[in-house]
This record gives sequence, structure tokens and C-alpha cells, in this order.
Amino acid sequence: MGSTATQGATSGNAIAALVLAIASWVVCPIVFAVIALIFASLGRKEIAASGGTRHGMELVTASRIVAWINIGLWAALLVIGLIVGIIVLLLGGIASVTPGSVGG
Repeated sequence: MGSTATQGATSGNAIAALVLAIASWVVCPIVFAVIALIFASLGRKEIAASGGTRHGMELVTASRIVAWINIGLWAALLVIGLIVGIIVLLLGGIASVTPGSVGG
């Protein structure tokens, strides 16, 4: 039977980072993803400064990957939405000045 003192504990910041990164897919995507990245950074620093008594670097890595994928997908959706919006505006403006559309 081993004690938790010899095994070390998992970083609370690393756990929080992963939970927030996963939650960012459901609730407040960008906000929770950014907060997850902050907790991941805190967890990485906590683990590095612990001298081996804290664990969870895998959780930090996983949370960073999940959060950045979420941010990247939302950024891509925003760019696609802007492009589609500009195209619709341009085509709408062109359609309003075509010869068949002017009443007279």
C-alpha cells in the first residue's frame, strides 16, 4: 500500500485546464478555451516547480491541444462566415443594378 506522499499528486491546475478545454466544446467556446490555456500554463509551471511531487503534464498537453483545436475551428468558421457574407453583399449589390431589375 503506497502513500500519496511518495506517489505525488496530480496538479489541480492541470485537471482544471482539461475540464475547461473539454467544456469549451459545449459552453462559451472561446472564453473557456482561453481560460483552459491559462490554467494549462499555470499547471505546467506548477509541475516544473514541484521537483517531481506534482504530476499531470499529459493533462496539460491534452488540454492545450483540445483548446487550440477549438479556437482554430471557431476562427475558421468566423473567416468562412465573413467570406460568405462579403460574397452575398457583393452579389446582392450587383443584382440590384442589372438591366432587368431596374423598373421604368
